Amino acid sequence: MENLETRWAIRLLKEHKHICWKHSINLTTPVINISSGKHTDGYWSPRHRTISISKHLIKTEPWDIVLEVLKHEMAHQYVTDFYNDADKHGTYFKKACKKLGVHPAFVTNKDYDAKLADFKGKLPCDAKRMLTKVEKLMALGRSSNEAEAQAASRKANYLLNKYNLQRVEDDNPEIKYHTICHKKKRIESIQRAIMSILQEYYYVYCISSDTYDPQDDAEYRSVVIVGKKEAIKVAEYVYYFLFDTAQTLWQKYRKTHKAGRGDKVSFDMGFIKGIENNHKKMLESAQIELNDDRFLPVKTVKALAEQNHIQNQVEVSRIFPKITNLSYGKHRPSSSAYKQGFETGKNTHIKKGVVNRGGGISGFLN
Repeated sequence: MENLETRWAIRLLKEHKHICWKHSINLTTPVINISSGKHTDGYWSPRHRTISISKHLIKTEPWDIVLEVLKHEMAHQYVTDFYNDADKHGTYFKKACKKLGVHPAFVTNKDYDAKLADFKGKLPCDAKRMLTKVEKLMALGRSSNEAEAQAASRKANYLLNKYNLQRVEDDNPEIKYHTICHKKKRIESIQRAIMSILQEYYYVYCISSDTYDPQDDAEYRSVVIVGKKEAIKVAEYVYYFLFDTAQTLWQKYRKTHKAGRGDKVSFDMGFIKGIENNHKKMLESAQIELNDDRFLPVKTVKALAEQNHIQNQVEVSRIFPKITNLSYGKHRPSSSAYKQGFETGKNTHIKKGVVNRGGGISGFLN
């Protein structure tokens, strides 16, 4: 355990250096101490030039939260180094937090439980009702009737857009972020392609990043979803559905056509292109219509999507001030694997999730 704590300290020193690089700040390297107390999640000692981070915090919370606590203590260090320790949580401290991209929930001097509650946020009651309706509609996608599956998918998308239009006057959008990690050393092309779908049609922004797992003492590649909490819930659900479905359909295609590993990227890209084709169809006409004559103006929906993109970008800039664009693996659009993937994607509709992913949206809500 002592050896693991030493590696945690080494990792936190690396994170300290990386945070300084991301935000173009020159802080001296502190001593990192892994403390044994449970009541103080982090502490900066100006006298000993030491940042202490709770062992209990590292063992019980996601690394994202550990980093927010680290940045909070780095803000105290910044005040010491540049403002001569002028205040504890006052004006200079808040300026330091802004420079270091500290999450608003961790800028305050609240106790840890209150900070964590603010960080995670709460879903509005109307969002819970909307998500429950969307899940029921997605469940209808299991139907073998193609027309019924399409209608259910269309109505679910309609409700998502309608809900976001109703919140257009929201002065406090409460933008959050959520990390998805498969404990892999690289991001697959299928993941990047799914991220592009989510970003284009589900009111979120997606970034690939690195995530440290303190229990494994290993760094993995991860997907970070940024947006309003209800949008993140839906996007996470859709992400897992498409990821799991793509794997299942590829295995079926591979066995049937005796395809090689080199065909997988082509099949996956074709599959996502088919999914994208379904989404584009909803926005081809002037309005999104349902069979009961309800409709939404497509022009307004697109304008709302752009507004959400701008709001999300503020949070993205806080977390990732230096960011690179998405890229995809090499594939052949003319190959049979791509064409078959495209046809399969066209005939796939977002439906009830795989049971081992948490039981659908209601599982995420719980």
